[in-house]
Amino acid sequence: MPRKLWVPVGGLVAILVAVVLLVGKNLDSIVKKAITKIGSDMTGVSVSVDKVGIVLAEGRGEIGGLVVDNPRGYKGPHAFSLGSIVLALDRTAETADVVVVRELTIDAPDIVFDKTDAGSNIEAIQQNVDAYTKAHAGESDRAADAKDADAPTRFIVESLQIRDGKIRLMERDRVIDLPAVRLRDLGKSQGGATGAEIASIVLKQITQATVSAAARALAQEGKEQLKDEIKGRRRPGRD
Repeated sequence: MPRKLWVPVGGLVAILVAVVLLVGKNLDSIVKKAITKIGSDMTGVSVSVDKVGIVLAEGRGEIGGLVVDNPRGYKGPHAFSLGSIVLALDRTAETADVVVVRELTIDAPDIVFDKTDAGSNIEAIQQNVDAYTKAHAGESDRAADAKDADAPTRFIVESLQIRDGKIRLMERDRVIDLPAVRLRDLGKSQGGATGAEIASIVLKQITQATVSAAARALAQEGKEQLKDEIKGRRRPGRD
């Protein structure tokens, strides 16, 4: 039997992996409840899931309609809607301390970017996840050092990609593309990473890509507006 998942430091992305390996009955409903509970605890906002489909014998699964709500004070229907999350596991590593995920794909995420004087909604959620992970890091390390049966399962993600995403800029009522994110061998150098560490890496990549893309789009829009204003001042016939 693999070691029991250390629930307090489970991650949005790693929850499905762990439960596929550890549970055999009522799998879809168990995963759905785990994501909504642990995801909400980590992000500090409500997390919901539309559907979960798992084929245990083949070591693959899919989550559809995972939605992360906005923190209080921000506009928009949500912060993240992750479209579909599809993964393929290495079934030969089922009883190992480190679970190997061959492929993990987040397809067509929809991100609503709302920025106030206090910062953006995406960055606020990132801060909540970082604080949660830090608060529980000591518990995870102590359990591992003591070879506790409840020590966290660790993961290596060989290939992760986030593709075909869109960003909605609330202040401009505009939609731009989310740059594709591709990562390899997450957790490999340290012999495996906890669910929280994997989730934190993924969210940071989404956050950085979103903030950078939004900044470029807004800066380009500002340049275009300035050009239009200059042309207007130079137009013949104006007083």
